[in-house]
Amino acid sequence: MGEKRSPLSDRWFLDQIAVVMQQFQRAQPDSEVPDTPGAPGAPRHSGHEDLTARAARLSAQRARLEQEEAALQADVERLNHAPAPAPDSGSDPAPRPPRSAPVPDLDISADDLTLTEAGRIRRAYKITEAALPRLVLEAAADGLDAPAIARGLAVTPSYVYRILRERVRYSWRLDVRDGGTWTVRSSGQDVVYRALDSDTRLAEKLLAESGADRVLLWEGARTTDAKATLDLARPEGA
Repeated sequence: MGEKRSPLSDRWFLDQIAVVMQQFQRAQPDSEVPDTPGAPGAPRHSGHEDLTARAARLSAQRARLEQEEAALQADVERLNHAPAPAPDSGSDPAPRPPRSAPVPDLDISADDLTLTEAGRIRRAYKITEAALPRLVLEAAADGLDAPAIARGLAVTPSYVYRILRERVRYSWRLDVRDGGTWTVRSSGQDVVYRALDSDTRLAEKLLAESGADRVLLWEGARTTDAKATLDLARPEGA
């Protein structure tokens, strides 16, 4: 197989070389002008040097384009010699493969998304991102290791290790005084950054925002009152 050339690139370089030669000839001194250095009307060599530099740049550019052309030609040859799929025995042509791979477990690809579905997935993504630290801590409390948690949440193990190192999950319960006893008002959990007195700061925030009289905190899952990490009550009458 003969060498395949791009006529466009060859013509362009020939034109450029012709322009350089014309400029070079125009830059040559007249034969009647003396060639003595420093004499009036002596030829100046800066134009010749500029043309030489330009010719060198054109040569380098041509070499680079030839390399790119060779790479593209190799890609074309590889595609031309790729094995063709076996024809279907039926009369209908084989279905075209999807332009994007479907998302595992969802059976949907980017090409099939509608505006409504895309919006729903985007909103679900934001909710999932906010819940990831809590899900990581809960899974770790259930005995799963970091690689297993990462696989389940489609995140990297390094992300899981960072959450386990930097975050802490507190379960809490808010009580109000009812005579001489405590009555439960609400309960929940929060994931906060692990720091000195992070439990106290969370308890004070809960009391201030809820108006409850007491808050109990547990690190991790909620257990009995006696095992609470923190029991903070508002002074009676405050």
